[in-house]
Amino acid sequence: MRQIFLKSLLTAAAMVSFSVHAEPLGKDGLPAAVTEQLYKKHPNATNISALTKKHFNQDLYQIHFKDGEESVIEYYRMNGHFFVSAPVIDASGVLPPATLDNLKAEFPAYEIQEALQVANPNGPGEEYDFTIKVSGVNWSVSVDGEGKIAGKESF
Repeated sequence: MRQIFLKSLLTAAAMVSFSVHAEPLGKDGLPAAVTEQLYKKHPNATNISALTKKHFNQDLYQIHFKDGEESVIEYYRMNGHFFVSAPVIDASGVLPPATLDNLKAEFPAYEIQEALQVANPNGPGEEYDFTIKVSGVNWSVSVDGEGKIAGKESF
């Protein structure tokens, strides 16, 4: 009986570890404090979507939206406070040297859809978020300042 229980537990743990799937949040999925702060800063924000992220040891919301004709990406803390704006960057330029090698090792035959630079608002350093496509599946991948993959989720 104990072996059956142990095998079931190990199988369940293995299933959870194989695939992490992120569900993009709409405006209604964000806490009220976050949407209040977003609308204070951008009263005309539309087409709002978000993903949960972790940068500089802080849980954050990565929020994509339109402000007029401009597409904007900003990060907000879970309590609603603004964290930082994230510019889209050219992935061949400012990345730590090991970044592209680590992406290729983890995701052979990937295609970068979008690369974002996340500056530390509390001091020096940058981290990065990528949206990549691998075999028709979109992945959100976070990379630390040394180029190591810090998080990955399919969506």
